[in-house]
Amino acid sequence: MNILGVILARKGSKGIPKKNHLKLNGKNLVEIAVRSAKKSKLLTKIILSTDDSKLKKDGIKSGALAPFARPKKLSHDKASSIDALKHSVLWLRENEKWNADIVVLLPPTTPFKTGKLIDDVIKLLLKSKANAAMTITDSPYPLEWTVSSDSRSYLKSVIKNGHKIKSRQQAFKTYIPAGMVYAIKTDFLFKIKGVLPQGKTKGFYVHPSNATNIDTYKDYLYAKINAKKLLKKN
Repeated sequence: MNILGVILARKGSKGIPKKNHLKLNGKNLVEIAVRSAKKSKLLTKIILSTDDSKLKKDGIKSGALAPFARPKKLSHDKASSIDALKHSVLWLRENEKWNADIVVLLPPTTPFKTGKLIDDVIKLLLKSKANAAMTITDSPYPLEWTVSSDSRSYLKSVIKNGHKIKSRQQAFKTYIPAGMVYAIKTDFLFKIKGVLPQGKTKGFYVHPSNATNIDTYKDYLYAKINAKKLLKKN
């Protein structure tokens, strides 16, 4: 079985300029992602899809393959990660006659993934009848307490009767995507649009302390605090 690990790293970023160049313990986010992927025992091939020549160089030096430049149409702010994954699969199929049975997305912006975590998510997919498996973590706030604003700027509960929930203990247990590892069967990958979960998707729980997703500079500062401890496990 061929299991493809894909690290997607665009040059641009609106939240933090050159976000994937940020460093933790002396390594940038792409180098950290490659190092994690290399410690997986189940990934057959690891490739980096990027439009950034510096990141491409760093990724190759760290042990990833980078056989193509990520197309401009897949490198802008609104580009879909799913479309970029499809491009990677098709490029390998057409240019190297290599077919992936499972594709594993490994976002660099969640630096505290380990080789074991990658394999655990893949194993969850393999032992189930699911189409995909992904990391999840605790939602920071009860879903019942979320609100929206109408055209007159009045607030109302998103969930019907959500205002009647008086404590977290009464609230329905919910999770959010941890953004660390996504394992997808290739045939299912080419059927979906948008983001996971879709179809039959399994969730692998990750504690919030390990699920840091660097989207803002505040997230980066938090990651720097935890990097010395958490990256040692990798």
